[in-house]
Amino acid sequence: MDRRSFLKGGALAASAAALTVAGGGLIGCTPNAGKNEELSSTGSPSEMDVKLPDGLLMSDIEQSSVELQPINDFIAEETYDIVVVGAGCAGVPAALTALEEGATVGVLQKEADASANGNGASAVILGQSDQAAVKRWMTDWAKENKWRLNEELFQYYVDHSEDTLSWIIQQGDSVDFSPASYKTSASIIYGDGTRIATYEAASPSNDELMKKLIVKAQDLGAVVHFSTPAVQIIKDDSGRVTGVVGKNADGDYIKMNANIAVIMAAGDYMNNDSLTDRYCPDPVNLYRKQQNRTGDGHILSSMAGGRIVRGMHPKMCHDLQCSAFTFMATPLLALDPEGNRFFNEECVLTSWSTIMMYHYKDEQPIMYRFFDSEYAEKYKGVGQIPPQEMLDSNIVGVTDNPLRRIFKADTIEELCEQLELDSVKFKESIEHYNELCRSGRDDDFGKNAKYMQTVETAPFYCIETKPGLSAIDGGVYVDNHYQVIDADGNPIEGLFAAGVNAGNLCGGVDWAMPGGSSNCHCFNAGRYTAIYAITGGLEPTNKCTFDQVSDRFVGEDGKFIWEKPEECRHEIEIW
Repeated sequence: MDRRSFLKGGALAASAAALTVAGGGLIGCTPNAGKNEELSSTGSPSEMDVKLPDGLLMSDIEQSSVELQPINDFIAEETYDIVVVGAGCAGVPAALTALEEGATVGVLQKEADASANGNGASAVILGQSDQAAVKRWMTDWAKENKWRLNEELFQYYVDHSEDTLSWIIQQGDSVDFSPASYKTSASIIYGDGTRIATYEAASPSNDELMKKLIVKAQDLGAVVHFSTPAVQIIKDDSGRVTGVVGKNADGDYIKMNANIAVIMAAGDYMNNDSLTDRYCPDPVNLYRKQQNRTGDGHILSSMAGGRIVRGMHPKMCHDLQCSAFTFMATPLLALDPEGNRFFNEECVLTSWSTIMMYHYKDEQPIMYRFFDSEYAEKYKGVGQIPPQEMLDSNIVGVTDNPLRRIFKADTIEELCEQLELDSVKFKESIEHYNELCRSGRDDDFGKNAKYMQTVETAPFYCIETKPGLSAIDGGVYVDNHYQVIDADGNPIEGLFAAGVNAGNLCGGVDWAMPGGSSNCHCFNAGRYTAIYAITGGLEPTNKCTFDQVSDRFVGEDGKFIWEKPEECRHEIEIW
């Protein structure tokens, strides 16, 4: 048995609550009776007989930045009102909002700069929505998640997202960063005439925005330690969290005291195989979009008395090459590398990885999606269809972007040659599919006849698609204010979590939530966690509304989409 299998079997698993150092010290580990009273400075965690909190294994620790031996020597000790761990879509808004509320702020960031995921955010405009429609919309998404959605946290997002997204847009203005597009197209008018109004700002990159905003936070007085992961959490005798310890690139420790609260916003754990094996095992063969996401915030919160939400955790998987703008819910013909069709293409992007898991055993999933020059007419109204100009500007050989793996040719043979595929097999499969389309019956996989569209009119296109893991959305249990709770449901004083480090907003196997909500719920949790921790309430000093940014979202006719029943959606869109 290899070491990983041994650890996965739970041989080093432990029980009980995390051990604390008496007298208001660091949460580390203590040796059992019969061993030396003090830990050896050379003893590694794997060599110690340690009790860990329920839900953690020693292998989780070993694959993270967390350290178990108590730390007592620091090159610096700093004190702030709020200490934020992480500078991403939750951590940066938390730091900026805390500054707006008059607090002093210290930030520990594992990377050399701010680091964030995603390309936009969406929000609900309650003042333009009917309460019945909002509740129906929330229920629609709950159904999509097999009722595993956390209604309390979803309501928190709905209640505050308008302020948060309007605030984010204006924060971007202040650092000369503007979203690429402004949309209200996800709004819905239901059959009974009730409506829910939503808006989305699709930015070129949340990562770019957070990098600019962390500089603004520094200019406003926040002290940020880059390349300094949090490695240990500090509690006092009463059990209150009073700070964290960071470890810089030189291996030196910095003690960060928090007068009010520590906000854990350290991202997910996709690069910690020990945690993924237990809490999100499905995407074992998918490549990871992010690096150094090792669950540090999950582990530190658990060491303070919190608990990781029981698995399995929702995974967010995208085609990280082309899905940002094209065909996410359009049922194009899909073939594997051998030229075989292997599923009903009505499956949408967010579930591709799940269905591909059964077809690809031990290799990176990949598929080739074919369509012809009449795609716009053939798939009109089915998913997000890019205009011809956008598609052709992203063809390999036209664009220099290596992530755009879209190919175009006058024949299927030429297309396969570009992709280094067996043209005989692929052409045979495409001709067979065309015959099924003409018959109006999919005898192979049962695709709805209206989606059976031939691939026969030159020029031809193919998208090389490799689903990859964007995020894992399962954190530690929190209450309705994102305060970390213990096994009895009691808030742990001084400790909050935000973003994917917190809770279980989406409880399904795959992330199936409103488009843009994944990023905005991170922004929102970071912002309102800081507000609540500092003020004890939920009223920001800098309250923002849709009206402040609405001119960017209005159509050429002076109307929003929710004001046009003939154009507005009548149900949620799943992609």
